[in-house]
Amino acid sequence: MSRRSKTGLVAAGFTLTALVYGLARFAYAVKALGIAPVVLDWFSNMLRFFLLLPLVLANPRRAIAAMRGHWWTAVGVGLLSPLSYILVLAALTGGAPLSLVAPMREMSMMVGALLGMLILREAVGRWRLVGCAVLIAGVILLSAG
Repeated sequence: MSRRSKTGLVAAGFTLTALVYGLARFAYAVKALGIAPVVLDWFSNMLRFFLLLPLVLANPRRAIAAMRGHWWTAVGVGLLSPLSYILVLAALTGGAPLSLVAPMREMSMMVGALLGMLILREAVGRWRLVGCAVLIAGVILLSAG
């Protein structure tokens, strides 16, 4: 197995674990504890901020150099990513089942891959297309059952 394949497997495993554990934890906070999705997302982001702050303060020049040319991208991600997560939490608050919301949330990866192929003309291999098809089939099967 190539190094790239091993890296892909580790990344997929981490993503799956984070998705199942993280979304289930947030679903519990929103559905059972009644915490508003916006408040939960805000506190989660504040926690990330304070965890990363020591790294930035340890070497601010390196942090600024790493961000050079990427500020607008960071602002866009900073605005849109929480919005997407708040929508997921709002769907859970509205009674949508976690077994349907979690896979639908991960479809954003598939949309990104397909947009990269169509708009940016990125090379998309057979396995990426197979992965997109499996994801779509999984969401359809979960929503039908």
